[in-house]
Amino acid sequence: MMTNKINIICVTFFSTFFYGQEVIDDFNNDKINDTLTYKCYKAGELKEINEPTCKAVLVLGKSKKNYNFNISYVSSPVISNCGAGCISIFDAATDTEYTQEYTYFPKYDNWILTKNQILYKDENGKIENNVSKKYLLSIDNKKYPMKKNHRTLKRKTSKK
Repeated sequence: MMTNKINIICVTFFSTFFYGQEVIDDFNNDKINDTLTYKCYKAGELKEINEPTCKAVLVLGKSKKNYNFNISYVSSPVISNCGAGCISIFDAATDTEYTQEYTYFPKYDNWILTKNQILYKDENGKIENNVSKKYLLSIDNKKYPMKKNHRTLKRKTSKK
């Protein structure tokens, strides 16, 4: 019995080590859990990456449709859910914190950057907001034109 528990713990640890982190939550606001798996690599660890990058795969719970995207990072990123239909990326270095939030928009069938914030700890907590006012940027770096009378996209927060 004890051997079985040790085997399960070892399999869980090694699968996370080799295959990355897994987050299960509602990422497309359809009230069905989806699975986001990501693994982060340092520059040069893989041939195709020149900077620290996390490779992510999001599998929707209902349709099993896959979305693949890469996220650049600085120190030690955490990718999680920030409410129904929202993907959050948090990264912190010694003197700076980075927060990005992407919200799912069915119109684009994609997650659009709705928050891109940098907190400078060594400058009395100065916060810089960097969401483009010229175009919409998706999590897989596609640019969508912003209509002339288009208001800034805001994430709808759901009460849990």
